[in-house]
Amino acid sequence: MLLRAAQAWRTAQRSVVTHSRSNVRAFSESSTGSPSTSAATGNGGAAPGLDGPAGRVFSVLGNTLFFGALAAGGFFGYYTYRYNTDQIGTMIDETQKEENSFPGSQVWSQVMKWYLEKRRDMESEVKKYSDPPSDRLLPDLPPHASHVRTLVLDLDDTLIHSDWTRGRGWRTFKRPGAEEFLRHMAQYYELVVYTNQLPTYADPILDRLDPNRLVQFRLYKDSTQYVDGKHVRDLSKLNRDLGRVLLVSAKPEAYALQPENAVKVRPWKLETEDTCLLDLIPFLEAVYRTNVPDVRAVVRSYEGQDIPTAFRERMQRVAEQQRQKVQKPKGLFGSLSR
Repeated sequence: MLLRAAQAWRTAQRSVVTHSRSNVRAFSESSTGSPSTSAATGNGGAAPGLDGPAGRVFSVLGNTLFFGALAAGGFFGYYTYRYNTDQIGTMIDETQKEENSFPGSQVWSQVMKWYLEKRRDMESEVKKYSDPPSDRLLPDLPPHASHVRTLVLDLDDTLIHSDWTRGRGWRTFKRPGAEEFLRHMAQYYELVVYTNQLPTYADPILDRLDPNRLVQFRLYKDSTQYVDGKHVRDLSKLNRDLGRVLLVSAKPEAYALQPENAVKVRPWKLETEDTCLLDLIPFLEAVYRTNVPDVRAVVRSYEGQDIPTAFRERMQRVAEQQRQKVQKPKGLFGSLSR
């Protein structure tokens, strides 16, 4: 908007200057040979126009608007392309802390708050019409692979965590055990990363986290369903049997449409002693090996519990029951052996 205003201002300025010069030439031609008229003008027949101080003022104002609009467009365009609204909100909050302040930080914060408000308003209007590009986000399974189970993985706070500080900017950290988790699960599942981020954010991270491309498919922000201001992963559009699909995520909004398919994990916020992904491996391996007809029934049986912990306790009870059965004497010869 500012750029268009500046261009319009410069166009109007050139029109006024051209018109003024035409009037000056016409006046000079009509007064040729008339000393009295030339003398009356006081400057040899040249009437004052916008070529003088007034013209320079208009020129400065026009240039200021034009280049200011270019600078503003570049500034806001960079933040629009590089960061989502949540990341910008985090940057604003961190900048307002006393230890992260810098000269002009208050002005920067106010400008960014205004920009964030306008961007959210605009995105909310656009996203009202945002749906996944297809009802079949993944290609068909080959006929001989109908038994395949699909493990859908969220990215942020599940496999990685992105953290921002004023001193170093944004850095991304991989969750402990993430690479081993991917290697192990790739033996049993079709792996899909389904994130609400753009490819420009997710691809560089996944290229480093998964250099061997164990994750067969990557789905991004445009493949999510926008529901009540949240980007929800719609598993019904994966072109897979939902009885064979599990979603691992730390975000309730991610699995809002199909909570019965969700393996809910704790969000990772850089805790060094975290073992969540490694603890999840035995459960997911057991789901595959037991070939349960519908994974949703298994998930429902753990409702309200931490699945890795509850699964470990169940396995301990099963092992204890089996041990007791082995030790319990059976029949006449069992009692005589005592």
